[in-house]
Amino acid sequence: MVTIILYRDVTGVPAGEGLVDFGDGTDPRLVSPQSLGNTEDGLTEILLYEVEHTFPSAGTYKVSYFEKNRNPTVRNMDVPSETAFYIESEFLINPILGLNSSPTLLIPPVLQARIGQKYMINAGAFDAQGDSLAYRLTICRQGRDLPVQNYRFPDDPNETWTFEREDCTRPGEFFIDPITGDLTWDAPNEAGEYNVAFFVDEFRDGQKIGSVNRDMQIIVKDVANFGPTLTVPNDTCVIAGDQITGLIVSEELMEAPCATGGLEPENHLVDLFLVTQPSLTPPSVSPSFAVAGLQPPLGREEGTLTWQTNCLDIRSEPYQFTFQTLDNPRPENDRLNAQLQLGDTKSWRIKVVGPPPQNLQAEADELNGNITLTWDNYSCGRAENIMIYRKVGSFDFQPVCETGLPAYTGYEKIAEVEAGRTSYVDNSLERGSNYCYRIFVTFEDPQGGESLASEEACAFLPATLYMTKVSVVETDTENGTIDVEWTQPTMSDLPQPISYRLFRAEGFEGKDNFVEINQTFSETQTSYTDTGLNTRDLVYHYWVELIAGGSTFDTTRTASTVRLESASQLSSIQLNWRAIVPWSITSNRFPTHLIYRKLDEEPDEAFVLIDSIIVNQAGLTYTDIGNTLSGGFVEGQVYCYRVLTYGTYEFDELPEPLLNFSQTRCTTLLDTIPPCPPILSLMSPDCSTLKNVGDYNPDDPCTDRFSNILTWVNDTSDGCDNDIVSYNIYYSPRLAENLAEFDSLIGNVPDLTFVHSNLVSLAGSYAVTALDDAGNESPISNIVTQDNECPIYELPNAFSPNGDGINDLFIPMRCPRFVRSVEFEVFNRWGESIYEFNSESDDGSDVEIMWNGENKNGKIISSGTYFYQADVQFYRLNEADEKVTIKGWIQVIRNKDDTVID
Repeated sequence: MVTIILYRDVTGVPAGEGLVDFGDGTDPRLVSPQSLGNTEDGLTEILLYEVEHTFPSAGTYKVSYFEKNRNPTVRNMDVPSETAFYIESEFLINPILGLNSSPTLLIPPVLQARIGQKYMINAGAFDAQGDSLAYRLTICRQGRDLPVQNYRFPDDPNETWTFEREDCTRPGEFFIDPITGDLTWDAPNEAGEYNVAFFVDEFRDGQKIGSVNRDMQIIVKDVANFGPTLTVPNDTCVIAGDQITGLIVSEELMEAPCATGGLEPENHLVDLFLVTQPSLTPPSVSPSFAVAGLQPPLGREEGTLTWQTNCLDIRSEPYQFTFQTLDNPRPENDRLNAQLQLGDTKSWRIKVVGPPPQNLQAEADELNGNITLTWDNYSCGRAENIMIYRKVGSFDFQPVCETGLPAYTGYEKIAEVEAGRTSYVDNSLERGSNYCYRIFVTFEDPQGGESLASEEACAFLPATLYMTKVSVVETDTENGTIDVEWTQPTMSDLPQPISYRLFRAEGFEGKDNFVEINQTFSETQTSYTDTGLNTRDLVYHYWVELIAGGSTFDTTRTASTVRLESASQLSSIQLNWRAIVPWSITSNRFPTHLIYRKLDEEPDEAFVLIDSIIVNQAGLTYTDIGNTLSGGFVEGQVYCYRVLTYGTYEFDELPEPLLNFSQTRCTTLLDTIPPCPPILSLMSPDCSTLKNVGDYNPDDPCTDRFSNILTWVNDTSDGCDNDIVSYNIYYSPRLAENLAEFDSLIGNVPDLTFVHSNLVSLAGSYAVTALDDAGNESPISNIVTQDNECPIYELPNAFSPNGDGINDLFIPMRCPRFVRSVEFEVFNRWGESIYEFNSESDDGSDVEIMWNGENKNGKIISSGTYFYQADVQFYRLNEADEKVTIKGWIQVIRNKDDTVID
């Protein structure tokens, strides 16, 4: 069932039949509306269009609705009275998805706006299957791939419709929140009617499975009344089984912040509603919303949402509760006798997460070298799997609304087991580290969802000896130096004599292409300075073999150098570092790392400690904003950094802290501010100047190509950089509304002009961006578009296939222009098809037909009149304009003695 709901301004254009196209090749159907009555204020009629349809197979379909029903006074498009109304929704039919319905928009788009006051409305999108929804603005359309003429968003900078925001700041703005769907216009400046449109996209498991289109009218009035505003709680989460409550407040404004002229307090009655709430899986307890009933005095109302959650409510997507408040202005208080009812709409999103698993324990088996995890049976039904994560060393993580284990905690997934399990044995371990674990639960689709992570459980697997230092002393491409240290054996009864072998390899880990340090190490010699290395460009890691009684007894785990990376940002330098080591460098015991900096030309002794960072909160990253420098950063200056990490095995019998330096990393502070977008113009040939308008000559094929000439100028406004070095040119053969819709980058030039040549079609969209000498790219310029205004495909009405070399072939009269393909068919006087031609290419290179007067069987046809139909596909900007059907007749003329067959 396809359902369309229309909301018609009762003073506007009357509603009529609408054309529903199912997008599957079947004929569109005219559908008559059913009136569902008017809204409470009597200003809007609600109309229902319904039609049943069976789609032929699985696939993606675009279903559209079309009618000529736009009000003639809409301000942000040209000639609205002659502009059709068109909306288009897309959905995926796939047996794997099962039954699925598109999102339903529950809040009527009838809320009106007032000059100078922020306007906000929400469509109240509800998806019965709990799929993820996202919102995006689009241009109003009058047909498939056909925007209305000269559409402008309400905050178009070239118009005066949006001067400043409600709080007096500039410029004003118009946008839709991609997550909540709150549509905001802050704030209208001129009265009138404005059309806006947006899509609600539906996603499941990261795949887009549909979208719903709303095209709505916003009526702005200049009245004395100021509408009420809503205050709702911040988006939050709740653990399943807990109760959540929230206070929603509606309060009427006495005067907008930018209003002029004092207004008396209005004291209007305000109504407060919960207009949409999600449906819950029985036997969940539905949320309740209770309005306090504080009026009188008028002008303020409160409501409380209460929700006792349980495990059935857990899901990956938040639940969205949308509230609306409306005032009821009384005529005696309205200075302009205006009966405009104003209001506000806001949403509160609540995510229900699973409770954390309880009583996680970790016990080391020193003999077998493994760790056994145990935990309590999980309490929530619908749990699917338990995810098991591990890291070296402890990390203080106290999740509030974060489910699972985010990457910055350093935990890595090692296993997943069914939710009914209560134990796991980790055998993938190396001795010599403190292993820490957390677990969390995932829940079954389609709702999905995760629990909070458990408390941490750690266990230490002792080894015979341990690496303790891999620290870069000197950074150089050839003469780099690294200090390496390890412990003596912890066992006292080892076979004698004791010695060590030290190994090095490139990279963070692994033992491929290793090199043994060619030196004998005695029992008490547990350090080494490795020289002649490329520490600037390479990472190295080391390990030690323990030789006892002449044989290899044990091996340490590998430990790498600390690798520091850097990147210039806007007036700052971002540092990131990592190391793969058997000890923890994010432990609660020693959470501080130190940041050192110097100028490139200064000696290493000039390194200065500029800051410290708590890595178990911020992670292994630091942003230097230059606030410790006199005058701040200097553009183009080279700054060099080192980081000193603190580590520990979290085992009291081993030394701590373990101090290791990174290599020196130098970075030039670059310009990261992009240029302003250029201002683009398009010069295309005039139709009267195009070649190939004469008679067609088969011996001289129509091979001419066309060119579009693009020119642009730079924005020289204050604040625009002038260090531009080149320009990128983007092109799409179709109508493009943003950079993502352009098909290709067709050029990069240093000049202010570009010729797009060798074209078979002039139709397309173009945009240009500017690049500076640091590689920063500007936003796109204005988008320029054009269509092929003078396509040509003309056929004659006679030819004489008699072999005299004159007019022997049925070919176009003039060179075809902007033709992509042709399907041509000839019929005799009885309606029988006698000849067919289909161009094989899709670039217009073989559309000349070249019919020699023979039928499908290669027999010569007789003189006489025949009829034809040609389906011509032109190159056009909009797909809907491409196909043109030409019908006509052909007079075949032959000599009397020609042998013919009817």
